[in-house]
Amino acid sequence: MGNTQLPMWSASTNPCINVSDCIILLGKTEIKGLSPLRLIQVRNGLTMDEYKFWNEPNLSPTEVKRQHYVPRLLLRAFTVDDKIRVFDLDEGKEFRTSTNNTAVESQFYDENIADFHLSTEDWLAKLEGDAAPVINRLIDNPANLLSLSVEEEFSIARFLVALRFRTPAFRDYNEKISRTVLLQIKDMAQKQIYHQHDKGKADSIWQEIEKKPDRWWFNEREPQQPASTANFMLGEIQGFANLLRAAPWRIGFAPDSLRLYTSDNPVAGYLNPVRPWWEGAAFASLTYFIPLSPKVLLKIERRPDQKDKEKLQPRGERRYKDFSEWEISFARHVVTNDTKRYLYGEGLVVLRDCAVNCLERIGRAQMEFAIRYLGFDPRPPKGI
Repeated sequence: MGNTQLPMWSASTNPCINVSDCIILLGKTEIKGLSPLRLIQVRNGLTMDEYKFWNEPNLSPTEVKRQHYVPRLLLRAFTVDDKIRVFDLDEGKEFRTSTNNTAVESQFYDENIADFHLSTEDWLAKLEGDAAPVINRLIDNPANLLSLSVEEEFSIARFLVALRFRTPAFRDYNEKISRTVLLQIKDMAQKQIYHQHDKGKADSIWQEIEKKPDRWWFNEREPQQPASTANFMLGEIQGFANLLRAAPWRIGFAPDSLRLYTSDNPVAGYLNPVRPWWEGAAFASLTYFIPLSPKVLLKIERRPDQKDKEKLQPRGERRYKDFSEWEISFARHVVTNDTKRYLYGEGLVVLRDCAVNCLERIGRAQMEFAIRYLGFDPRPPKGI
């Protein structure tokens, strides 16, 4: 990835304070009164609009064509003799290649806005540059997690949030949601038309609009570009980083008997089946498993909610404790389960069917135990 280029544009369309106003603050004495968090936010040119949306400028022209959706700084830890093993879950085959040719696509983060061809590529390079020394310290000595500064924690939190949104897996997830919403919109429109008109008139109207392009149904002027939703989400990165930093983090070594691997979706999420009835797969509701190397795992647990105010702090608990064989095995299943297609690293891997079936069985057992022995009730209260 190349160096960050200025100026940068925001992918968000939300109204916001002029970014230059925040940057100018750095030259004023008022900066001394800012909290460490706000200082970092200002230094990165972050703003929050009146609707409480973060709006970080992240788009700029770039000359980089080959763009990695898994950073090479993460892949290098899984190489042997400068080569990385790639396991294709769809084909059941493997091959070895360089990190330069791994997890890369042409112009993956680029989009056209008005007359500009822009990308988040250079902005992502800056995130990687900030996080690289912190990640290397954690790989060398996981206990360093306990002594990271505020800024170092935010550099890795922002890096991990970006990894959650910048991958093909997120793009597929977003497309599935869009298709589901589109089908619901069309279904409601069709029912409304046939409710308001006789069948002959309704048939005529529906035949005219049924095959309209997706952008017409979403009231958009142009077709959705592949990178646009991810780039918008990346503009909200600081808000998600705040949530991630407030969660409990644990880091430790894997036992000698097991090796970790990473994937094309390297921040693997897991939704605990035993949870409040109202809780879905929101960003802060997941537990994340991030293999940093074949021997070092970072686990970020579910963020405490408003009901647990004593634990709900800007910085969550930090622990250094090595993982058991069972814990690493579980993490490997989650990594495979959340992979789109490719696993990266040496040693035995968990295949997709095994990961899905095992996690389902574990989830059922946890739920049955919680209902029978802990009095857990997964149903919503009556009347809701």
